[in-house]
Amino acid sequence: MRQLFKSIKRAFGGASAETPPTEFVTQVLEPTGGKILRPKDWFYREYHRNPNFHWTLSREEPSEGRPYTTGVRIQTFMDVKEGTGKTAEQFILDLVAARKEKAAKVIKTCGETDQGLFTRTCLETEEGPYHVLYSLFWGSSGMDIAVVMLAGTTKEL
Repeated sequence: MRQLFKSIKRAFGGASAETPPTEFVTQVLEPTGGKILRPKDWFYREYHRNPNFHWTLSREEPSEGRPYTTGVRIQTFMDVKEGTGKTAEQFILDLVAARKEKAAKVIKTCGETDQGLFTRTCLETEEGPYHVLYSLFWGSSGMDIAVVMLAGTTKEL
């Protein structure tokens, strides 16, 4: 599990003095053109329904609705106010509260940090057999966008 989170941290720009154990490739997140580093032997799947975008990077093949055990999911929600009646910030804070309530164990939370275009918060939980790390963002200066990134695997890993 620790290795997964180290790999994910590197993929999302975290610095580490260690040499990555896996070769990474650049994955373009269509249709936005965003980019993320993906372990070369992992799978990529995208699903979009305007105004929302979903991308999955997983160790196991996620096609045809099959579940995966280890992976990262990125969900971008646009026009949050129109779709939910909530601001993007309230949408994310409500999601964090719901995940905390549902979790078997809350391992870690972090406060809000301004990252320029977005404000970020995080939550690390155990949910059933899974260890999940959430990074959640909402648009700054009234930008009506919310992003949920979750990385998870089984507690044994």
